Amino acid sequence: MNAFLIAFFLPWLTATSSIPDRILGLTVAQSHTLSVTPPELYDGTQIGDHKKAQGNLLSVAELLEHSEDYHLKLIRLRGVVKRLELHLDETEHFIDFVFFLQEEGEHVLVFGRHDRTQGDIQLTSDHMVEVEGIFWKERIANGYTLKNNVEAQHINFYPPLISDQA
Repeated sequence: MNAFLIAFFLPWLTATSSIPDRILGLTVAQSHTLSVTPPELYDGTQIGDHKKAQGNLLSVAELLEHSEDYHLKLIRLRGVVKRLELHLDETEHFIDFVFFLQEEGEHVLVFGRHDRTQGDIQLTSDHMVEVEGIFWKERIANGYTLKNNVEAQHINFYPPLISDQA
């Protein structure tokens, strides 16, 4: 994430929140899913090469309790969107977003980038979603130590909004 976005979001974040120094471009698919063109993961493999089992559904509490085991791993979480922030980038083609994903009193920070040429972002506060992405236990950005965040690659409403996906 560029220095402007870090500086913009830092006052909004709490001391235990985190936001890494780069974000991915997300797009909206017809099924009300935000998704990203598969980049290389941090271990050099493509997202499509990972089996779904590596993105096992975790509770937020389990993730935070065993955060060192999931650092830089593909994970899936469900929770309610809280404190959603949307910001148009300087090109006006992308919307940078950040929100807390809350489940039973625990939360992690989720961040990403949505390509506006692919349609509306379809994210709203106080709705349950399922997030799949890369978990970061800790990062340093612009001199700040940022903890427990997810670099979103897919975001789906939960339960799905289309009946054949229910």
